[in-house]
This record gives sequence, C-alpha cells and structure tokens, in this order.
Amino acid sequence: MRIVKGIWLFYRKLILSAVIISAVIASLVPGESFFLKRVGLAYMFITPLLHYFIYEVRNRNEYFFYYNLGLSRLVLWISTLAISIVIGLIFLIV
Repeated sequence: MRIVKGIWLFYRKLILSAVIISAVIASLVPGESFFLKRVGLAYMFITPLLHYFIYEVRNRNEYFFYYNLGLSRLVLWISTLAISIVIGLIFLIV
C-alpha cells in the first residue's frame, strides 16, 4: 500500500497537466470526430515527456524523496509508462 501511495504522490503531479496539454493538442488536430481518441493518443506520448521534463530536467533531486519511499527511478518510469498506456487506452475505448 505504501508503494501505491508513493506512485500516486509521484503521478498526481503529471496527470492534470498531461490531460490539459493532450486536450489542447487534440483540439488543434483538424477533424471533429474521435476527439477522445486523439486525447488518448496524445496522453500516451505527453505523459512520459512531462515526466522527463519535470523529474529529470527540472527537479532531479526529487528522486531521492521517492527513493526513500522505496521507489527507484526505474519503478517510477515503468509506472508512468504503464499508467499512461492504461489511461490512454481508456480514452481510446470510450
């Protein structure tokens, strides 16, 4: 349970901004149908990019906080990719 809470702490910094940026990108793509599918595809690509820019470039030392919670950098990257794929697929199915 502690690991799930740590991943949630990590991921909540990414989720809102990733959805907003994905919706903006999806609205810029021409065509009126399949808006949620475009949001889902954009979300799957935007979330790892945000992870990189927020945690690798801007707040590199924040990894130590998550390491003390028992989460390595690899676990955080795998969770980001897995969660973004799941949420993106949910948008694609809907």
